[in-house]
Amino acid sequence: MDNNSTFESITIGNEVGPLEIDLDEKTVKERTEQVQWETKEGLEELNAAPPGITISEHARMNFRGGAKLRAAIWAKSEHEFIKPFKIGSKIYIRGKVVDKYVKRGRNYVVSEYETIDENGDLLMRSRETGLIIE
Repeated sequence: MDNNSTFESITIGNEVGPLEIDLDEKTVKERTEQVQWETKEGLEELNAAPPGITISEHARMNFRGGAKLRAAIWAKSEHEFIKPFKIGSKIYIRGKVVDKYVKRGRNYVVSEYETIDENGDLLMRSRETGLIIE
């Protein structure tokens, strides 16, 4: 391992993604089961996926985004759901590191994500803070 820590190697402004996801019926069904979404009323009328079924991808994107993270723990997560995720569409998630700081001797990284559809419409905005384990 080199002399620089993983935390020090994380660059503010570092982009992660984009990640493309086809929201076909099979994918939506699998992700709905993963998040244990039970209420389907309303979603079927909108032909929409449950909100937030892509949130777990944010952490994976950070691990693929450059710094060699060993582990990270979600410390805070905020999401703004703007439009439904339509079944049968493609969505794209883009993110970037917007801040990093040390608090009580622990390293934190803040990332922001946008999920858009194939027409470029904003569907969801997220801001997540993770505790970085060296």
